[in-house]
Amino acid sequence: MKTRLYILMILMPVAGLAQDFDTADYKITVDTSSAPDHFFSRDPLWRGADGAASVDMGHGKVLWLFSDSFIATDSPFSRKKSVLVRNSIAIQEGYDPKTASIKFYWNKTGKKPGAFFESEGKEWCWTGHGIMVKDRLLIFLIREKQTKQGLGFEATGWAAVLINNPADDPSSWKMKYIKAPETFGLIAGSAAVLKDEHYIYAYGAVEPSSHEVYVLRWPLDSAYKGNLSKPQWWINNSWIKRTKRLPIPEPLFYGQTEFSVHYDSSLKKYLQFQSFGFGMGSIGVRMADSLQGPWSGLHIFARPRPVAVINPFMYSVKAHPELHTDGIYLTYNVNSFGFDDLLNNQSIYFPFFMRVKINRR
Repeated sequence: MKTRLYILMILMPVAGLAQDFDTADYKITVDTSSAPDHFFSRDPLWRGADGAASVDMGHGKVLWLFSDSFIATDSPFSRKKSVLVRNSIAIQEGYDPKTASIKFYWNKTGKKPGAFFESEGKEWCWTGHGIMVKDRLLIFLIREKQTKQGLGFEATGWAAVLINNPADDPSSWKMKYIKAPETFGLIAGSAAVLKDEHYIYAYGAVEPSSHEVYVLRWPLDSAYKGNLSKPQWWINNSWIKRTKRLPIPEPLFYGQTEFSVHYDSSLKKYLQFQSFGFGMGSIGVRMADSLQGPWSGLHIFARPRPVAVINPFMYSVKAHPELHTDGIYLTYNVNSFGFDDLLNNQSIYFPFFMRVKINRR
């Protein structure tokens, strides 16, 4: 069972590598009173997951990417007789979650539910982020294996999958799996994936445990063809090809495996959101004028609402700028250290919403 606790993150500096977030220039307000939290919990078979990255597919359609997911078998609306699959997806129709519909997908070809994205051998895939590249969909995956140390799992690398027909129903997607090049422990695409007129950009953290964040890029034409073999790294204020592990370059900041980055046109800033700390932790934001940075320090601005569970922990904070609201919708996951609590308490393990507004003072 996945428990992405990021324990070592509590030892990382909050301020990162840049100047502090200037709270004198910005006002941040948080609202959870009208959050559409039941949006994910209405399906009788899909009984919760974590991850919860979203991709704007255009034309009112949003792709949701989930990692460990409970799929009910004998008892609808229950996790007690469920299968835990390593990943699943959903398609949302409409940009407002208060009125949109959503349909969940996993592998239904076997005797029991299976992961939507395949894995090799004893490894499995959790989902990172993705992006539309012209009329194709590119999704990044995090490869994991079981270990006897630490948290019981460890990232071994990353992969990607290119879907040539994303406009079709996901049950008939034509998927081409892409092997990752050497990225020296960086799990590319574990966090945000962005694009401009010429390139796609994939953020990721170094695994296991150290969580230095870097960003890679590929030309759009290469990504469209599924060619991710020659990434460029943003190092020392230049885009270069990195061929050796040492010397280790300075990261953009110290982050987490999962976070989001998007451009806010009203602020004319790039915003990075993530969770921070142990247990229920806190939620923070960084700012930058460009996607490469330099990034401000992490500004802690919110804590998640209390939940009725004995030993909860919070993680996987992400923004969803494609969703329509007055401000920005964030989601975060709440899990429990007790597996029985997780099975019995269906008020957790569905993504929680939080609405955030950032305005210049």
